Amino acid sequence: MTKPQLRKAVDKLASLTFADIPPGLAEGPTPLETLLSLLQGQGDRILADRGIAAYDPQTLDRISTTAELESDDCLDRAHCLLELLDATLATDPPVLAHATLIGTVRHLTRFLSDHQRWHALADNAAYYRDHPEIANTIAAHQHPA
Repeated sequence: MTKPQLRKAVDKLASLTFADIPPGLAEGPTPLETLLSLLQGQGDRILADRGIAAYDPQTLDRISTTAELESDDCLDRAHCLLELLDATLATDPPVLAHATLIGTVRHLTRFLSDHQRWHALADNAAYYRDHPEIANTIAAHQHPA
């Protein structure tokens, strides 16, 4: 990949929405996705995190707060790597090896994916905290592992 091609790829990555992550870079579920699926007793990701619905409001608040903090950290990590890539691409030739540059792009993709998942967990926990009647209904319909 030439320097202009790599810069274009980095610029494109920086402007991606989560639905736009290239299929070649998003290689299956992240460890975060896998862990949450296992904790919820399912093999696949559960929409709306029904595995947390039975928690009390204080626990849901802590889940929401800590997941939002982790979501923000993922974005900070991605921004840091983007700045490093930008600085690297400003040199001619780039000071990092091609494999390192590709690995960095993969890390950026992972941070974006994990950011999205942490953010969804935070939102769902806050929703269940604020709507206990819905949380109780969902918790009552959980299937055993």
